[in-house]
This record gives sequence, structure tokens and C-alpha cells, in this order.
Amino acid sequence: MAEAAAPERCDLGKFAELPVTMVGMRPRVDVKIDGVDTPFTVDSGSFFSVMNRATVQRLGLSTKMAPFGFAVRGAGGSDNRVDVATVKRFGLGAIDVPDVPFLSLPDVESSSAGLLGQNVLSLFDTEYDIGNGVIRLLKPSPACAHANVAYWAAGQTIGVVEVEAINNEQRHLRGTATINGQKVRVIFDTGASSSVLKRSTAERLGFRVDGPGVQARGAARGIGPHAVETWTAPFDVFEIGGERIEHTRLQVGDLDVFGDDMLLGIDFFLSHRIYVSKQQRKIFFTYNGGPVFRLEPVVGRPAQAAAGPPPVAAAPGAPAPAAPADRYADAPTDAAGFVRRAEASMARRDFTAAVADFTRAIELEPANPQHYLQRANAHLGARAPVLAMADFDQVLKLRPGNAAALVGRGRLYMISRDVVRGQADLDAAVKADPDTALLVGAIYANNQHFEPAITNFDLWIGRHPDASDIADALATRCRVRILWNHDLDKALADCEAAIRHGPRTAAMFESRGLAHLRRGESDPALADFNQALKLQPKLAWALYGRSLVERAKGQGPTADVDLAAAAAIAPRMPQTAREYGFEGPAPAAKAAG
Repeated sequence: MAEAAAPERCDLGKFAELPVTMVGMRPRVDVKIDGVDTPFTVDSGSFFSVMNRATVQRLGLSTKMAPFGFAVRGAGGSDNRVDVATVKRFGLGAIDVPDVPFLSLPDVESSSAGLLGQNVLSLFDTEYDIGNGVIRLLKPSPACAHANVAYWAAGQTIGVVEVEAINNEQRHLRGTATINGQKVRVIFDTGASSSVLKRSTAERLGFRVDGPGVQARGAARGIGPHAVETWTAPFDVFEIGGERIEHTRLQVGDLDVFGDDMLLGIDFFLSHRIYVSKQQRKIFFTYNGGPVFRLEPVVGRPAQAAAGPPPVAAAPGAPAPAAPADRYADAPTDAAGFVRRAEASMARRDFTAAVADFTRAIELEPANPQHYLQRANAHLGARAPVLAMADFDQVLKLRPGNAAALVGRGRLYMISRDVVRGQADLDAAVKADPDTALLVGAIYANNQHFEPAITNFDLWIGRHPDASDIADALATRCRVRILWNHDLDKALADCEAAIRHGPRTAAMFESRGLAHLRRGESDPALADFNQALKLQPKLAWALYGRSLVERAKGQGPTADVDLAAAAAIAPRMPQTAREYGFEGPAPAAKAAG
């Protein structure tokens, strides 16, 4: 009898390994555009790769107009200002891909040259090991068609999610989850800085913007011209692929995402190791630890823990793990690897782990000032300002005049009320790099040094009149002038310009209302407060300002309700308002304009 053939082994051939650096909550990789090193943000939620128009022009790429009527749709609406640029040689890891098309849009991504989307990523199986600072592109053998490709997961619980077929017509990573027992359609989206549930879906689940436990988070932005108002809210249970998270908080936003309910953002990718199998139309994942849904602290409130317990069960019928020939090492072996892993820990707010990895990088490269600067920021996250100060000092010893270290040290001096040394460092930072003026202005404003704050805002706005975030800068300068109670005509002009330049957010209407209130224009102030509270019902300053107008109009009971609501959101609101001179009846009304 013939000897039985040995079963073919699943082999995951590594096509490319891309080091990932977290820039804030943006996963960045370096690729080559016709031989030129170029940073891109990895965006698994983008159906196509996108390049900033300024980058296209700088690299001299040929372009053509997109088909008539073509528009890119994102969380912030649609944008039809689209060209198509073609890269003749696109360097991805160690290989070149010929003739790769990119959509070209103005101001699509401020932290890199553009977005690396699914027309590139979906050419391969993709392993998102972002917690270890790497993305792997893989080509599985036919024997992997029924294997569990989470090769790293020996002894771990494995979640499995079925996704829609990926093809030229449908490239999104779409799957399903449940929230409070109800099915929701999700997109796995590394381009979203945090996971977010569509407001209409949340309302189907019982969410109300003025409901118990709901907190305003302000406006967020993506592709498209509009800002998205967001909130956080409690939900009983989130389940996906066998993983169950109880009593968590989710972000809710006015998403313009047709047909889908939720974006699973980079917070989900940081808390999991994820393998996307095109062959099987499945996503395999394991839990890394820490919060699953990362939520920034709300201003004036303590951070909301959104801890996700380990998955409690694997998906039914999950096959045994494969044994590929190349089990890629997880632990870093050089300073760059430790830095990437530390940056991922920073994004997950695991500052203790970040400090440890930055320290290993320093041990390997003790003369590199960037490692000390990064560890200083990790110490700040861990609330260890003395250790942070020592690292800032070391940066400036190795590289005198480093603007980032001067800003960091100056901020610590200002917090400790050492104004003389703080101002010396902050002014030196702006002299070394004028683009730090916006951040320096914010530090001065937060410490109630309003005049130098305005000076620095003036400098930055004058240098960046067409910046994508000019509306935010104008709104900030407006707010500082209002709190300073100085140049109120200019404050109102700034708020007007911010609303004219940018998306009309609740915060902008709130600020303009305060400007009108300072100027004694009660009726337009009331209109702006009402508009702000229509968008975000829990804005403490808008509620407090409206209470002043109502009291001046003789509406005492209504004013009392708004005052109590403001104090419930921010208990120190009445005291803070009095410190800035907002108290008692509003000034006598006068005609607006």
C-alpha cells in the first residue's frame, strides 16, 4: 500500500514587516514614494489610500481629475475636491509595488503625508501587532484555509469575527458585535483615534444626550468638512467574537457613516493583537490587557476607567492554532523597537510600561536626547514631575536649545509657580522654533498669564493663516480674550472668524455667547448659548452664561435651574466664573453689532 502523504502545513509567509510609531493616537509607518522616505498613517477604515495635496505637489507626482461627481465620504461628511495621483514605485518594507494610485485631498491628515488604506492593506493578510509596534503583511499558503492563524496565541483565549468579503467593490473590514444584546455593524478602523458609536444607533439603544451618566466630549473630526459632536455614555455589555466587556463607557458621535453603526478604533487595536484573514473572511484576535475603549479625561472631570476584562470564551468552533514556520519575535531587540513599544504603551496610557521601555532604549543609546524627551513625557503621564524635570534637563544638556524640552520644562516651572524660569524657557522655545507658539500660548493661558498667551497666539496665527486648524486657534484666542476681559471687539471678531472658517461646534457658539455677554449684548448671547446647548446640553459655561442672561431678564426660576445644572457638571463653576468676573446680573442689554 502506498504510504499516506503527510498533511500540508499552514505557512504564513511574511511579505513585509512595517515598524509602527504611535504619534498620539495615530499609527504611523514609513514607506517610500519613488525612493523618498514618506510617513503615512495606517487607516484600515479607509477604503482607498489618500495623500495630502501638498505632499503630491512636493513630490512632483502626476495627477488627474477624479471622475465627475466622485466624492470621498468620511465621518465628517463628503469631500469632492478629489484628484488621483499615481506612485510609480511604492516601497513597502523591502519590496516595491508598481503604479499604486492614491486619492489626493487637501488637508486630509496633519500628522503625516496621508492615509495608507485598504487598496494596499487588503492585498495581503494583515497582522496588527500595534501594541508591540509592528504591522505584518502576510501571504498564507492554501493549507491555512481552515487553520487558526493566531499563531502567537498558545494558551490564550482567541476571539473570531466573520467579516464581509474584501474585493474591489467592498474593502472595509466589516463585522458584527452586540451592545446590550442588540446587533450592531462595526468597521475595524485604525484611523479612528478612539472607538465611536453612531448617535442614531446609540439612541436606538436608549442613549440621550441629556441622559444620566452622559458627558460631553466636544467635537471630533475626520474626512469631510464637518466636525462631529461627541459624548461618552455608560453601556451594560459590549460583545464581539466571544469577548464580553461589562459596564463600560463608549464614545457616541454624530457620525455620517452610511449603513454602519460603530467604528472600532485604534484603542481596540492597541488592546488586542489582530489577524485579518482574507482567505477565511475572518478576524482573529487576542486581548493584550488594559482598557479596551480608551477615553480621554473630560475637562474638569476625573478620567473615566473603561476597563475591559479578558475575553471569557473563544468563538464556538475555533480551530486549533496553526504552527507556521516563522514565529515572529515579539520582544524588541534594539532601541528603536523599545521606543515603538513604549509609544504604544503611551497611547494605551500604560505609563509604567512606557517608562520601562524608554529606559531600555536609553541604556542602549545613552547619547540620544530623544529617548530622554520621550521618557519625560511618560513620567508626566505617570504623575512624576520631578523625574520628568530631570529628563528635560538631560535633553537640554545633550542638545541645548531643544524646543520640545524647553516647552516641557517651562510648563513644569509655570505649574510650580516659578514664573521667571518658566517664562525664560517658554520664550526660548518659541525663539528656537516659532511653531511652538500655539502650545506655549496655551500654557500661558492655562496659568492665567493672558498677555503673553495672546502674543504667542498672534505669532502662530500670523504664520499659519491657512492652516487646517486655524479655526481652533482663532476660537482659542477668542476664549482667552474673553477670560482676560480685554479687547472684547477682537474677541468677538475671532469667534466670528472661527465659526466662518471651521465647523460650527458647540464650543464655538459657547465662546461667542460669552463674548456677547462680556459686551453687554444679552439677546445674541442668549441665542448663542441656546445654540451651543442644543448641540451639547451639558456645557457648564453655556449653562452658567445663560443663567446670567435669564436672571437679568427677570426669569429667576429658570436661571436657578441652569445655575444648578452648571454646578452639577462642574462643581466649581460659580466660583470659577466669579474669579473671571462673571457674576451677578448680566450688563444692560444694548443693540448687537
